[in-house]
This record gives sequence, C-alpha cells and structure tokens, in this order.
Amino acid sequence: MHRPPISVVIPCKDEETHLTACVRSVLGWADEILIADSGSTDNSLAIARDFCTAYPQVCRLVQREFISFGSFKAWAVNQCRYDWVFVLDADERMTPALAHEIDQKLSQDNAPDAFLVGFNHRYLGYCIRHGAWNHKVVRLFRKSAANYDAKAVHEKVVVRTGKVAVLKGRLDHWTCTCLDKWYRKKNHYTTVGALERWKQGKRAHLWDLALRPIAAFTKSFLFKLGFLDGVGGFLVAQDDAFTAFQTYLKLWAIARQRDSERSLASSPATELPLLPPTIGHACPHRTGITKEPTCRTTLAQS
Repeated sequence: MHRPPISVVIPCKDEETHLTACVRSVLGWADEILIADSGSTDNSLAIARDFCTAYPQVCRLVQREFISFGSFKAWAVNQCRYDWVFVLDADERMTPALAHEIDQKLSQDNAPDAFLVGFNHRYLGYCIRHGAWNHKVVRLFRKSAANYDAKAVHEKVVVRTGKVAVLKGRLDHWTCTCLDKWYRKKNHYTTVGALERWKQGKRAHLWDLALRPIAAFTKSFLFKLGFLDGVGGFLVAQDDAFTAFQTYLKLWAIARQRDSERSLASSPATELPLLPPTIGHACPHRTGITKEPTCRTTLAQS
C-alpha cells in the first residue's frame, strides 16, 4: 500500500540562512511544500519564489500577517491541499531515516491521527540529544483531526481524537548557529512568555528570580541528563537558566510599570519618571521586534 500524499508546511520569517536547505530536505519526498511567510524583509521571499518557479507542481508560497505562532501555523495548515500535514520549521531538516519511517507508518492500515517527533538539536556546533530540550512534539498529523492551538508561544497541536503514536526518527534542528540572532529570538520569546503569565494573573517575586534559574539548570543538566552531552549540555542548561531569569525579570518589570501607571493616575501632579530601557520589550505596547542584523560569525551547516 502506497502512503497517502503529504503536505509539508514551512513557517518562515527572515530565514534566508536556513530556507534553502530546509526545502531541499523534503524535495522529492513531500507531495506539496507550502512556504508560509509572515512578513520577511530579507531574501526569504526571493528564495521561496525561486523554488515555486523551479517546482511549480510541488512548491507554493502563501503570506499572511503574523499574530501569534499558534494562529499563524493553524492558518497555514488549513491552506494545505492534503489531509496529512508535516510542519517543518525553517531551521529544521528532514532526515532520510525519518522520511522512510513515515512512509512505512502511513502505508499501514489503521494509522493513528498524529505522530510525535524528536530532534537532534545543534547548539553552537554541539549536538544536543539530552537535557530539557530532549522532548517530542506532534509534527505529523491529519488536519481533519488536529491543528494548532492559538497560544502566542510554545504552541502545540491539539489532536481531537487522542490517537497519537511516536516516531523513532528525529529531525535535525539547527537551534543556534549565531548568538546575536539567538538572543534576539530569545528576547522576543521571553517577552511573550512574561506577558502570557501576566494575563494569567501570575506575578514575579524575588524567590522566582533567585531560584527558578537554579531549578532550570538543575532540571536540564542533572535530571534530564544534559551532562551526557558534555560541554554542549552545560551550555544549554545555562541557557535555560538565563531564559527563566529573563522571563520572570520581565514579569517583575511589567508589575513595576503598572504600579507606576497607577501612581501617576492617583497623583496627576506628580511627574512619572521613565522606566529604564534595559527592561527591553517587557511593556505590553513594546512587544514588536525589529529586523535582525546579519551575524558575521555563523557556524557552517550540513
């Protein structure tokens, strides 16, 4: 039995460094490649159009304004021609072993409605297979039975039938090849994460700033066996600790901002000092991110 056709969705924004290798990793395997762009200002659109011109029967380009990760991916999935959809981020690569396994699984009768996939992460040249990043997420699913939730960050696929299996193969994920770009991305994620916590009624305390980074490092490096990845595992655990600190520092800064606004409202005659710009995008009206500059020290990709 031949497997059913598969649409591969590649969400994209300013991914000129990764897009070509990503698309080529599924050319010849995917029945449709849908590049979903959300406002690229680099060379990504030109790369996407070149693929659409060279492979018009397979590649398509769609564009929409970015609102949140969940809503954008859900919209892109709904643009696909086929029921089976694989979502592949631009900094990821399909591997031959995973593609072969998918072909075998979908060729069988009574296949489940979704599959969990793991990753081989690349962090500054180190291969990361353990630690807090060693998890599986749903990437292959029937769009008639599943789609993304509307979360602003850390979105996930909701499978309405609950029929989910696990694939042994892994994607190659070029997580961080340029620290400048990586920390700009992390700055955006931690801002969104802090705002989501604020909307949920959560607040930051001094113990959050002191203990959560330590807990994040310990979880990743010890309990999740990050030490088995050596220096790379240590760096990732430190990165997790910094992410926890930055998220809760921004949550604390939002509360300080709101307190200052309330003080101004209750005392109109008092001039409110401006908050220092070092809190970054912690204020709700400053959550946008600007175009990232080109990184001069990037690591080679295979």
